[in-house]
Formats: sequence, structure tokens, C-alpha cells
Amino acid sequence: MKSYQKFKQHGSVSLMPSRLPCTIIAIYLLLALTPAISFGQGYVEGFSITYDHMPMKVETPGGDQKFTGNNLKIGTSVPIFLNPNKSRYLLVGGNLEAFNFSGTHPAFEVKRVYSISPTIGYSTMMSPTFNLTALLTPIINSDYKNVKSSDIKFGAILRGSWKANENLTWRAILGYRRQFYGPQYVLLVGMDWKLNNKWQIFGDVPHNLTASYAINDKTNTGFNLSVQNSTYRLNNLDRYFEYNTVNPGLFAERYIFPKWAVRATAAYTLIRNMEIYNKTDKAKGFIDFAEFGDRNEPINPEVLKGLSFKIGLSYRIVPGKK
Repeated sequence: MKSYQKFKQHGSVSLMPSRLPCTIIAIYLLLALTPAISFGQGYVEGFSITYDHMPMKVETPGGDQKFTGNNLKIGTSVPIFLNPNKSRYLLVGGNLEAFNFSGTHPAFEVKRVYSISPTIGYSTMMSPTFNLTALLTPIINSDYKNVKSSDIKFGAILRGSWKANENLTWRAILGYRRQFYGPQYVLLVGMDWKLNNKWQIFGDVPHNLTASYAINDKTNTGFNLSVQNSTYRLNNLDRYFEYNTVNPGLFAERYIFPKWAVRATAAYTLIRNMEIYNKTDKAKGFIDFAEFGDRNEPINPEVLKGLSFKIGLSYRIVPGKK
């Protein structure tokens, strides 16, 4: 069994390249302009847009190849309430990603990849303290050259949330996602815990975790851990690109309007697996971090670890904040 820091999930501004198909742009505009609600992170978040900047280096016998990665992500979801007390509702939304690698890097053949993942779900209060949510997400991850029906992969999530008291909610998440390397099984434990008026801890471990300290009513700072595990089909020789990253970092954020927050994060990438495989290189399966079965070694040399910088804007509803 080989261990990786792998999980889901999340272009440059040269962010939205002109080649992006009109259908992708239409979906982006639809999602970006729709107010929404997404749950499970210490606040209610309706819309988010983030931009990552990652200096990168590959060491080769012919010399180092230095370049940058830029990742733009947009996410949103809309609740459609089914009863007057809002205890049952549908969730409709999605995520868009554009991942771009600039510069000259012949040892790493990926130039840009994209992801579109519409989401539909159903949520219901089973009791005054227990909520159950089911989500279905078809995903199209590739360089969007010669797109095939086999590029479409499906994921499903079942999430239970139990409100222990006014300051603490526990979550358990079970999921399945089909990746280009094979099946991935998701097992997460989450919490929203308000320790006091200053400190709050929330996240779904091991996918993400945040410890936030309120400096004042408008400014927060703290620690954030984010993990991404995604695969994208490459048209060249029908290979796939696997991106796994574990980013612990420090953040500062400020509410520029009552419900709009800007967050800046500086992180050091502990694990940065950016690997290219032939389409026949498969794993027996993954359970979160653990890979079962032996694949061939990746085609490309290692992309070294390093710093990453993120800026994000989100629309939030924070309980207790006016």
C-alpha cells in the first residue's frame, strides 16, 4: 500500500483563456451571477472565487526548469426550498476550474486543464438536531481537446450533520468518485466548533481544516489546511495528469462589506504530486490518503515542493454577524 496525500477537488487569468469553449463561459456566467448557499465551514457561503499562484521548479540533467502554476476556481450552489419552514430543499450549483502552467517546461508537458462539475443534491432535517444531505456531481476534467463521453466521471456524497449544542456541530461524510486512475472512496469527519467569541475551528478532515481567530468584527486570521486530489485527461497520447497537494498555511481575511470577505493565504506545499501517467496506469483504489495496488512510475520528473499564494473573495452569511 502506497501512501499519498490525496483527495478531491479545485487557469490563469490569463485567467480565462480565449480558447475556452462558449459553453464553458456560459456556465461560468450562470453560476457566477447566481446568489447561492453552501454549508459546512463555520459560516454559510453562497459564492466563492479563488486564485492560486504557485512558483514551481523541475530539476533535470539539462538544468532547472522554473515556471508558475495559476489556478482559478469558482463555486456556488442554490437552495430550492420545498416547504415553508425550509427544512427540506434541493441544492443546485457547481464548480469551475481553469488551471494554467506558464513558461517553458518541456519536462512537464501540461499547459492547461479545466474542470466543470455541476452539482445537484437534496437536504432534509431528520430531527431538530440531525440533517442528512445527498449530493451527485458529474465531473468533466481534461485539457478540453477532443472531449469524449468517457471524460465524464461521477461522484456522490452522503453527509450527516448532528448539532450537539449551539456551539458545536459534528459531521460525517461518505463518498465515491471515479478518477482516471480508478475508484476513490471518501471518508471524512467534520466539525463546526465555536470555542468562544474569538476562536472557531471548522472543516472536514482530512480535506480541509481552519482555525480562525477574530481580531475584531471585520478581521480574522489563523491557520488553514487544504488538500486537493484531481485527475485530468490529456489529449496528447491519451494520458492523464494527477494533481495532489497538501497546503498548510496562514491566512488573513477582512469583510469589505457585511457579507463579502476577502482572504489572502500564504502556504507551503508539503506534498505536491504533479504526475503524468499513461491511461492504462491504474490503481486498485484509494481510500482518502491510501492507494491500493502498484502503478507504474509517472512519466515526468518530480515537481518540487514550494510556496503557494492564494487570494479569494466570497459571499458569506455568518451566524451572529450583522
